Amino acid sequence: MQIIIPTKRRVDQQLTLQSLPRELLKWTTLVCPKDEAVSLCRLYKDVDIVVEPEGYMTIARIRAWIMRTWLEAGYKKILMLDDDLTFSTRTSEGDWHLREIQGDELIPEFERLDNKLGPDFPHVGFGPRQWNKAKKAGWKTPDRMIYSLGYYLPIVVNECELGRIETREDYDVTLQLLRKGYPNAVWHRTVTDQREAYAPGGCSCYRTIESSNADVYKLARLHPGYVHVPEEEKTYKTSPERLEPICLWPKALEDGRSQK
Repeated sequence: MQIIIPTKRRVDQQLTLQSLPRELLKWTTLVCPKDEAVSLCRLYKDVDIVVEPEGYMTIARIRAWIMRTWLEAGYKKILMLDDDLTFSTRTSEGDWHLREIQGDELIPEFERLDNKLGPDFPHVGFGPRQWNKAKKAGWKTPDRMIYSLGYYLPIVVNECELGRIETREDYDVTLQLLRKGYPNAVWHRTVTDQREAYAPGGCSCYRTIESSNADVYKLARLHPGYVHVPEEEKTYKTSPERLEPICLWPKALEDGRSQK
């Protein structure tokens, strides 16, 4: 499984990369704008650096390009990670409290995703730290996928219309696959977290509250009956103006399976 980290305007702040052990760095590629490639090469000699084909592409477009390009190169499985992540795991089997992990402790966790990812579960990932204590430790099918996106490319590229929405493009891909009967699996014993959710760089270079909210409505139009946009009931506490869609993941999968 290839690990791909799209990055932008964070040359000196590669949080995700800094957490990974040397063994995983062998399979890791940073994808960046052309004018950041030389600096990244100097700083991170253990990983491959690939330049995105156009200057400063949005995350939706760059993820679509990555999926198509890696499939054309003969790879079947990739895990795309945000560049600003930390990793944590449950302190014990019966305890929801989390402790941060990095380095070699991550190897079996990434292997777990690699083993799960394939034709039966063509989209997998780590759960987010947010609301983790309300989840059972282990796999959940189906569920929301953010921050870490494992894709079995022969199915995802051929079954999905990629890059058709700029914000919450990850939600769109998940819903497209579920509605076609392809289950995902999200691992909630080990989770990812954004240490600084609104740090400079990345999507903050171009995303605004207005564009984000407009895409919530677009997501609802793309998936009628599976996405709801509550105006007040569910917004971000750190950014009350930003809407958060409610997605009916189980219904999408149930309906997709019934139509297969």
